[in-house]
Amino acid sequence: MSATLGKNDGPGAGPAFKSIDYSVYLVTSRDLLPRNTDFLQHLKLALSKGDVTVVQLREKSLDTGEFLALARDVLTICDEAPQGPVPLIINDNLAVALALPKRVGLHLGQTDMAPAIAREILGADRVLGISTNTPEQAQAAAQAGADYTGIGPVYGTQSKAGISAEQILGPRGANAVARAAGALPSVLIGGINKSTALRALVGATNKYGRPAGIAVISAIVSRPDADEAAAELARAVRKYKRSAAYRIPRAKAIATPAQHEGLHSVYTELDAFNVLPSLQAPEEVEIKNLLMARAGRILSRHRGHESGPPLVHTITSHVSSTYSANALLSFSASPIMSHQPEEADAIMTVGEALVLNIGTVGAEARAGMKVAGETANKLGKPVVLDPVGVGASTFRKGAVEDILNHTQITLIKANAAELASMLALTSVQTRGVDAGPGSLTDPAGHARELARREKCLVLLTGKTDYLTDGELCVSCENGHELLGRVTGTGCALGTLVAAGMAAGARLSREEEKAQDADEAKREEERTKGGIGRLMVDAKASDLFAGALTGLLTMTIASELAAARPEVRGPGTFLPALLDEISLMDEATIAKHAKVDVLKSGPNA
Repeated sequence: MSATLGKNDGPGAGPAFKSIDYSVYLVTSRDLLPRNTDFLQHLKLALSKGDVTVVQLREKSLDTGEFLALARDVLTICDEAPQGPVPLIINDNLAVALALPKRVGLHLGQTDMAPAIAREILGADRVLGISTNTPEQAQAAAQAGADYTGIGPVYGTQSKAGISAEQILGPRGANAVARAAGALPSVLIGGINKSTALRALVGATNKYGRPAGIAVISAIVSRPDADEAAAELARAVRKYKRSAAYRIPRAKAIATPAQHEGLHSVYTELDAFNVLPSLQAPEEVEIKNLLMARAGRILSRHRGHESGPPLVHTITSHVSSTYSANALLSFSASPIMSHQPEEADAIMTVGEALVLNIGTVGAEARAGMKVAGETANKLGKPVVLDPVGVGASTFRKGAVEDILNHTQITLIKANAAELASMLALTSVQTRGVDAGPGSLTDPAGHARELARREKCLVLLTGKTDYLTDGELCVSCENGHELLGRVTGTGCALGTLVAAGMAAGARLSREEEKAQDADEAKREEERTKGGIGRLMVDAKASDLFAGALTGLLTMTIASELAAARPEVRGPGTFLPALLDEISLMDEATIAKHAKVDVLKSGPNA
């Protein structure tokens, strides 16, 4: 933020701010203040550490004279903020804004004065912001000469009355509005707090538009420690602005949603820590060698890790819970199969990975998923989503939408029917929770598309499995047909993939520390590329290789189990599969893996 304030403080005097940092945009609401709290003193506290970068004064019940008197007091506080002047925006009162210096802007809602008329009256110097809820409104705001737009409500909020469920965007709905806003700066508003801020920012980001910050009301106003509340939010925004999401190269024109979001593929990191010599332009076979070497290293380190088995918090189907737990134990991981929201935060605090499986999801499990997902994101731990039978009912689709709006997923594991449902494709239909996987005309392309849209890894399972980050795509031909003749192995695969990513994250952190890099440097390395790592404390390449480790362990083990002389069918296959998972090692994976790196398709 930079500002040059004029000497004359009369109406319309003084130049406007040359630029504004919208990172933490505070919207005032005196009725939400803690009991017996003075508004102006509370505002001073909120601005005391320099974390609030914009203030909007919102007063719906004051007459113009009272509003103006209060605005002058607020402007003095903003001008005298310890870290430098903070821009002041007036909400929906043109007369008050015009009675103040030019550095004071105006914000309008969709039911207020037409933006074009407001701009004509305000002139070119004053900041004008517009609230938007749809892509069309965002485009109209840009065309009317707005300087920024407030996108929301992202989540439900009690700070504004009259909001319908249909108006709540979620991060993914906000993404469409930010996309339409393009280069126009935007702030996300509505239910934004320290738990939801980072997920909302990441989810709303694309290469055509990205949020410049967050706008909050109760997250600061209702806190007696307003300075700490502002600091927590500022940390979330700084983390976002260091992330791969924020660094997506900005496109010059709107394109179709299927186009590549421009994130760096994980192969650019695979030569890290001298896995193999650095490659300037790695070919598919060389990338494969890098991946396989890293996957083998992750498995070897994982099996004998002195910290013990990683705890995998699994919220899954009651039908598959026992087998998934046994599969994790066989993979040298520790399962905890708890749905209760009351303990989800505590479990995920010590857990190293999270699995969200909607096989038999009820109200308790959904509440537990939300709490556990928020904690996993906050602590930088990988999250696997298994959208079992998502196309079978509106209820299941709603459950998945809710998860995606509240949690940044690290990997989505889906069969063809589930992936088609998530992409709203009509070529594949799901008949039920246990329906067949179906087929896709371009499985790798569709998997890449979902990975780009949700900013995560995608594992598409079937006769051929595909693992992708949206750019790099690996096919795997391992796996025995008996996997499809028993219940629970698909859910168990999701848990092994989660455990593999936990193991990859462990190795990533260990090797970073071994290089004696300071924390700031490690944070920079973790956040400068790769979609898989956006909210995980690990290198993207190790998350990808860790997921591949889990996939190969399950699929190769199934082939070896089926070949055992004592296995005569599904009943004898399941225990043999657990045995082979427990015996899986680096050499076995290297010997049996049928992995190929695919060239980019037409949409990549």
